[in-house]
Amino acid sequence: MEAEDTELDIDAGASGDPKPGTALARVRAVSVALSDAARRSRLSSRRAASLRSGGFENRRGAKLTRYLLLGSFVAIFVLPTVAAILYFGLIATDQYVAEAEFTVSAGESPLRDGIASLTGIPSQLILQDTQIITNFIDSREMVDKLQQRIGIRQIYSNDKADYFARFDPEKPVERLVKYWKKVSHSSIKLPGGLVKFTVRAFTPKDAKLVADTTVSLCEELVNNLNARINADALRLAEIGLQRASQRLAKTLAAQEVERNSSGILETSLSADAISGLLKQLRGTLLNLGGAYETQLKYMNPDTPQMQEAKSRIDVLRGQIAKLESQLTSRPDPTDAGAGGGDDTIAAAMTRFGALDVEQKADVDLYTDAAAALEHARIAAEFKMIYLKVYVQPSLPQESEYPERGLDIFLVAVSSLALWGVLVALGAVVRDNMA
Repeated sequence: MEAEDTELDIDAGASGDPKPGTALARVRAVSVALSDAARRSRLSSRRAASLRSGGFENRRGAKLTRYLLLGSFVAIFVLPTVAAILYFGLIATDQYVAEAEFTVSAGESPLRDGIASLTGIPSQLILQDTQIITNFIDSREMVDKLQQRIGIRQIYSNDKADYFARFDPEKPVERLVKYWKKVSHSSIKLPGGLVKFTVRAFTPKDAKLVADTTVSLCEELVNNLNARINADALRLAEIGLQRASQRLAKTLAAQEVERNSSGILETSLSADAISGLLKQLRGTLLNLGGAYETQLKYMNPDTPQMQEAKSRIDVLRGQIAKLESQLTSRPDPTDAGAGGGDDTIAAAMTRFGALDVEQKADVDLYTDAAAALEHARIAAEFKMIYLKVYVQPSLPQESEYPERGLDIFLVAVSSLALWGVLVALGAVVRDNMA
């Protein structure tokens, strides 16, 4: 009876508001909350159903898209990563590295320019010689000489090396040069111009052999450069000496021709001799003239004695005039056919003076050329360029390539990044087509 009364009370009070705090009010609040929860649940179910019926799940080709995503992930990420693990972990052949360090320096300390003095960077000449060596290492000539010396083609086509790392011996030399540039590396450290050279091979002995031979070939190149420099210097010095000798011989020959044509060996000695003779003749003429003038006061000038004295005075004057004409260009009054000028001592002295000046210049030039040739011969005994190897190649004990863990990681990261980019592009294309 009490239960029925309670149920009746609940039903009876349904139309009105129960009193707060009573049991009927609490039951009524619970009933309203359950009713709201059931209504929200039905609404969420209807929305989910509507989304499943018309959303992305039922788009055309959704299943194919999922298969493509899975297939691309396997093809772009899984397979390359597994292949990298298998290759670098089990197949890749160990590669050993031999290292050498050297520098190129001049025999004489070069002048340092302003930039070199401030920064410590070596002069342009030293850097140029260093770049010659590094470029020679990467050249085909280096590959050809290594093939002649140690058979580099056979060293890097070793059957013990894996297929992807070794060189195919059937390929042409141009491919061998490209392969050589991959396994060898040279760099210049600044300041100082220090060269670091490294080379890889499949065995420690081969790595050291290739490095030693490369350094030896670089030293031979430096020696050849020294030989060319010295040979050029000697050749130029010999040519300069030959030209100076020819000029001096030509000048001496011209002097000889002038002596033969003028009949004068030494113009200064001839001029001194004629001057002394003129002095004596002038003294004699003065004495005879004085005596003649004295005798004219007491004797008739037509007497034989006076005429003889007058003849002697005239002869002396003619001799003096003739000697003077030999010294200067003044014509001899007693020689009607003498034109004077070119055959005088003064003219000869002018010509001989020009030849003497030319001879002195040629002698100085010859002396300088001879000294330059001697200096070139002495310098040829010394090296102008040196290759100083301060780190000799040593026998490696542990392989440095391939870097297995790093290579696998790089392949995995690259593959995953590539797959992510492709997926993002595909999503953009699909959204624009939907």
